[in-house]
Amino acid sequence: MNTTTPTASAEAAAAPSSAGGPEKPWLARLPMAMFATVMGLGGLSNAWALAHRAIGVPLLVSEVLLVLAVSCGVLLSLAHLAKLGFCLREVAEEFAHPVRSSFFPAASVSLVVLSIGVRPYAPDWAEALWWLGAALHLVLAVTLIRRWIVHAQDEAVMTPAWFIPVVGNILVPVGGVPLGHVEISWFFFSVGLMLWLPFFTIVLHRVLFVPAMSARSMPTLFILLAPPSIGLSSYLAFTGGHAGALGDLLYCMALFIAILLASLGRHLAHGPFFMSWWAMTFPAGGWAGASLGYYMARPSPYTATVAVVALTVATVLVCWVAWHTVWHLASGAAFRED
Repeated sequence: MNTTTPTASAEAAAAPSSAGGPEKPWLARLPMAMFATVMGLGGLSNAWALAHRAIGVPLLVSEVLLVLAVSCGVLLSLAHLAKLGFCLREVAEEFAHPVRSSFFPAASVSLVVLSIGVRPYAPDWAEALWWLGAALHLVLAVTLIRRWIVHAQDEAVMTPAWFIPVVGNILVPVGGVPLGHVEISWFFFSVGLMLWLPFFTIVLHRVLFVPAMSARSMPTLFILLAPPSIGLSSYLAFTGGHAGALGDLLYCMALFIAILLASLGRHLAHGPFFMSWWAMTFPAGGWAGASLGYYMARPSPYTATVAVVALTVATVLVCWVAWHTVWHLASGAAFRED
């Protein structure tokens, strides 16, 4: 039996669920996947901050997005702490779920994303957020990957969301290297990059040879773009902005995946809106930031065009998903998707 407040219990009893029983309070239904909003807004903020240095766009855009990302991060953190206190059973069920559990590291990735954004304004806060995010992500990554090894997994329910525990490792150096944590950042980068290769193969096999994913899960295919994009940003952080052979390889791989996803656009987000559409935003923002970084490393009309297009697409995508989210929340359909 859930431990909820009297008000929440009354609201749950008053609203019938689709199964015919009392509906759980909204707090019990709040998913960890909502941290994708922080990742999406924060990632786009960081991309616009890089665009300010690369092509001179106004810094105000980045700052507004950063304020929104921090606000969402604080609200979601408080809400999930309350959920942990009042709805522990639902938290345990979510963490045991074969798909939803992969979104728990979205919280630790969000901390690293925010650390990158706030570093120019509050270095001490950036340091604290980075350490907390890196440590939490290591614990979650080890826990989830250990579970996948110990217990046989059903490939039919697998989605690219399994990349989240891996991608988070690759992101850590983007925040850690500028703070001076080079050795620790190499550890996370090595783990993330080496695990990305076999996980990419596993996910591609699932997509090609197992029945198609549901409409709700299709947007998670965008996560395929995140590892090479974030990997490129991390590599540029290590090298001080010099591309090198590995940088060229990661850039070209990310560019190909971006083109492939663009060709699949109408298949990735169709039908009714789901909050899972936020899964598209962080990879798009990550690719925009990586392409801007690569343009500064190898300036040319081609890399400039790719960078501007990537930033434009990422911005339009975040605005589009945010607009649908507002209406989804206003209609009361949010968190009733399971």
